[in-house]
Amino acid sequence: MSRPRTKEDQDVRLGRNLAAAFIATSHGIGLDYARKKYANRPVGQYWIALARLVTADMSKRDIEPERVSTIQ
Repeated sequence: MSRPRTKEDQDVRLGRNLAAAFIATSHGIGLDYARKKYANRPVGQYWIALARLVTADMSKRDIEPERVSTIQ
């Protein structure tokens, strides 16, 4: 049985994903690889604060964000 996720858990999870995206982009590696490699490391306060800003900004929007599809 899993416990319900708290707001703090969501902020940490989004912060971890933002950090992984930054690492993947800056090192030229895949996002999945970056998530796996750095998943067990603690996420810093910067990334948690950024996650909270993103969440706050997205909650103010009346419309859904544009989904951009990529051609591979």
